[in-house]
Amino acid sequence: MFRWMVLLFLLQTGFQSGLLAADSFSLDQISDQFPYQGFEEKIEFWRSVFTHYGERDVLFHDEESPGLIYHIAKFEKGVVGNPSEERRQRKILKQKQRELEQILYQIRVLGINSRKLNSQHKRIIELLRSQGHSPTSTLLRRLQKDVRYQRGIKEKFRQGLVRSGRHLDRMKRVFQQHALPVELVFLPHVESSFDYRAYSKRGAAGQWQFMRGTGRQFMKINRSIDERLDPVRSTEAAAQLFQQNYKVLGSWPLAVTAFNHGQNGMRRAKKRFGDDLVKITQQYRSRIFGFASKNFYSEFLAAVEVARNYKNYFGDLQMDPPLQFYSVQLTRSCPLNHLLRASSLDEEVLKAYNPQIRPHVWKNSRVLPAGAYLRVPRGQESQLLTALETAPAAAASGEIVTAADGSTRYRVQWGDDLSSIANTLGTSVAKLQHSNGIRNANRIYPGQLLLVEGPSERPTRYRVRWGDTLEKIALKFRVSLRLLQDTNAIDNPHKIFLGQVLLIP
Repeated sequence: MFRWMVLLFLLQTGFQSGLLAADSFSLDQISDQFPYQGFEEKIEFWRSVFTHYGERDVLFHDEESPGLIYHIAKFEKGVVGNPSEERRQRKILKQKQRELEQILYQIRVLGINSRKLNSQHKRIIELLRSQGHSPTSTLLRRLQKDVRYQRGIKEKFRQGLVRSGRHLDRMKRVFQQHALPVELVFLPHVESSFDYRAYSKRGAAGQWQFMRGTGRQFMKINRSIDERLDPVRSTEAAAQLFQQNYKVLGSWPLAVTAFNHGQNGMRRAKKRFGDDLVKITQQYRSRIFGFASKNFYSEFLAAVEVARNYKNYFGDLQMDPPLQFYSVQLTRSCPLNHLLRASSLDEEVLKAYNPQIRPHVWKNSRVLPAGAYLRVPRGQESQLLTALETAPAAAASGEIVTAADGSTRYRVQWGDDLSSIANTLGTSVAKLQHSNGIRNANRIYPGQLLLVEGPSERPTRYRVRWGDTLEKIALKFRVSLRLLQDTNAIDNPHKIFLGQVLLIP
């Protein structure tokens, strides 16, 4: 069950009064590098979403002017961890969205002075006027197309504040070392609520929500390791990306927005409208420059203010203590079973401290690849180092190799046979034979490199073939057409040529 709550329409000065502005806030603590003029309404909207409305509250608002709130839905249940309830509520919300669109359409068709207007029509007209909007036919036509709903995330933001205690101080040091504004470390409140395990529907991962294509520029991402899930390595990567964005765009509002929309997209926007992000959000048109990109900077500013003054909104919080660990980069591959036996380290503890190590390693190969960063709790570093020093000689001679493309290969030693290799690496003789074109399982030789696991990643480049279209290529690699255009700076999707090499994001 739910009930609809209609805002009081006795607003005197737009969004500055009424429910959304019950608690005014200041942006004085935000650096002058991050101007907020022109974004006040959006910042206020997101502050309220972060601190006032919870997961049972859903706001129906206008996309362009989010302070224009039509209705607030109140549900008795939340949707986190409850897919069936989420589906039920989505159906209700979609229906209410259509109802509001129909009301706006009817006002436009009937006219604002028509005697056929009912109480719902009149409330909407009064709301528009109270916020300084003249309900013209042109405005009503736009409003009808821009009805949107937003669920509150008060609980989620509070959890993110608590989680941030694990790494926030370390993140600030990283950004200071890169000569970057420390306000940027609060962006994960927008991206993931500081959940390093977070995955988006589009494939972004980690607390900084890197897409694979962007992440590969700065981090190791393959079958064994995904450093997007590593809070430390992903923060270093985020700092590098911010440096790149600012160097190319020359403005922090644009550099922050590029973290969501992409550097190429913001470069095109800047070429047309200059450094004025307010103007860009109002006038720049692109199929992928939608609500999320237009509001990203405002969300960031709101998150910074709330995080800096969290006691004003959430009271005293018991933050997670900073995670204390020892880190080492493996110079050679190491069998996981040996590491656990020789160090007495707990496997679950290793998993908790090393989220970047993918399930393939824990479940299948049981081999920690060379080049990987391995972390253990403070106080257990001597056990780790001893275990690494006593790793089997075979591993030291390069027995297991992780190639740059993420594939796992095994160098055959004297006395090896396919059966023992398969048992050691968690695969089968049949798979090894198939992957390596081996007809006779008894015919292998010392020094031979066997492919154990092929690369899991799609190619990073693609050469256009006869009959290809950009749309077909996007479908082939499961990326959006616009993202493929942006990555390759293609303005016209119909203009590609035979032999052209495209970057696959």
